[in-house]
Amino acid sequence: MRFYKHFFWGVLVSVALLGCGNKKSGSEAGDSTGDSALVAISNRQFEAMQMEFGELQEAQFHESVKVNGHVISSVRGQAQVTSRIPGTIRIISRELGDFVSAGSVLCTVESNDFIVLQQDFATVSNRFNEAKKTYERLQTLYRDSIAARKDFIAAESTYNSLLAQYNGIKHRLSLLNVDPAQVEKGDFYRILEVRSPIDGYITQVNSMIGEYVTPEKMLMTLVNANQFYLQLEVYEKDIAQLAVGQNIRFYNPGNPSEKFSAKLTRTGKSIDPEKKTIVCTAQIESINSGFVNNMYVEAEVSVKEYRAKGIPGDALEALADGTYRIYLLEKKSGENIYLKSVSVIAGLTSDNLVEIKTPLPPQQVLVKGVYNLPATE
Repeated sequence: MRFYKHFFWGVLVSVALLGCGNKKSGSEAGDSTGDSALVAISNRQFEAMQMEFGELQEAQFHESVKVNGHVISSVRGQAQVTSRIPGTIRIISRELGDFVSAGSVLCTVESNDFIVLQQDFATVSNRFNEAKKTYERLQTLYRDSIAARKDFIAAESTYNSLLAQYNGIKHRLSLLNVDPAQVEKGDFYRILEVRSPIDGYITQVNSMIGEYVTPEKMLMTLVNANQFYLQLEVYEKDIAQLAVGQNIRFYNPGNPSEKFSAKLTRTGKSIDPEKKTIVCTAQIESINSGFVNNMYVEAEVSVKEYRAKGIPGDALEALADGTYRIYLLEKKSGENIYLKSVSVIAGLTSDNLVEIKTPLPPQQVLVKGVYNLPATE
């Protein structure tokens, strides 16, 4: 009997000790405060895991249409260089990739046809000047009824014929960057200088020294980097959302962090039957030295803009149902920080901010260290 009595009291003491141990454990976890629905972390944990609080920020959000395209040079910013007269290339003074100003010499051509053209002009010039003097003299005499009508008409016909030849060859020489007045004096140009028609970079060299070339032969191509614009391919389903004047952000897929701005200037009126896209164009607001002709880009056309509240993307924890969870600062008590989890609906993204469509109380949000928190239901 005494044995059972001592055994009974031993069981009671053990139960009491276990009860005390459970209370202590619950106090350390924060349960004794009545906050079992909150996530509790210590100040030491908060600092060790480099967590941060922040607030909802107002930002400009853009509803956009994603498109692909290319950086293209305007037709006014591209040029093919040829020799207007057949001949042999003697000097190539520029290299691939060089920048040249309009009027700069790109290469020189030695040509017998060029010499003959100057000779013809000098001959026609002399004959024209003589015919002009004769015509003016007979015009005066005919006006005074001294010269015969047939002589005046013959002189006028010769003068007009030589005038046409003179002006024609003079114009051809001017196109060759030759001073006709110098040729008229007998001072001929020995070689033809082929000059750049525009400011730009040499993108192709298709000739070599000693090569015989004709006017049909393309010698070089040039592109003016200041004449670049965007050529975008927009799917038929998206074209109705686009309008002239909309803002565009675009980037090279190889460097997506560096984005550039443009403005939509034209929307196409014809669908490519194979690609099912419509070509639209946009004016680039600031030309970058890294742009090259036909460079592939990805772009976002802003079709709707509005201001709303958002938080950094790192503050959101994705849930299985497509919504997100954030953690609000509920209170600080002693050595602990108490967080309340709230499900929210996210909207558009603007840079690093994500739009929050769910109304929230004016409390601080955990914006850094969310994924270091213990798992919650």
